Amino acid sequence: MNHTFSAPVTAAQRQRDTLLGALVGLARSTVNEPKTEDTDRILAAGLRLAAESALLRMTDIVEAEKHRVAPNCAACAMPCGNTSNYDLARLWGAPAEICALKVRLLSAVCVLAGQKTTAQIQKEICDDLFVLAEDWDTELLLSIVTRAEGLCVQ
Repeated sequence: MNHTFSAPVTAAQRQRDTLLGALVGLARSTVNEPKTEDTDRILAAGLRLAAESALLRMTDIVEAEKHRVAPNCAACAMPCGNTSNYDLARLWGAPAEICALKVRLLSAVCVLAGQKTTAQIQKEICDDLFVLAEDWDTELLLSIVTRAEGLCVQ
């Protein structure tokens, strides 16, 4: 896997983290709400662009799709946080072992987004983006990372 992620230093890296956080929010919004016909395509496109210069436009597209998937969440008076964008500062500030596993997972998801789209790959991408926002222990997280990386070599 050739995707290298690190804590943001530049404005472009901060924008990358904003896009990645929005992608996590979109993926998490599909847990309780049905995807639209565009959701999987937008998730994959956002992951492919995460290291490119078109980040701001893609972030806007991801946000719009999240509001299409879960339209009532945008104006909710009592937000549960389930569709909130993920703040990647949590990832960069996590214990080293957790951070390393989540970076591996993020890299695997980017590889999967560049592969031929199948229902299994689409589900894996959504599930793995959801996992990034969870505070799971290393054992559980390692099993998810291993599964995602296994799909990358198929």
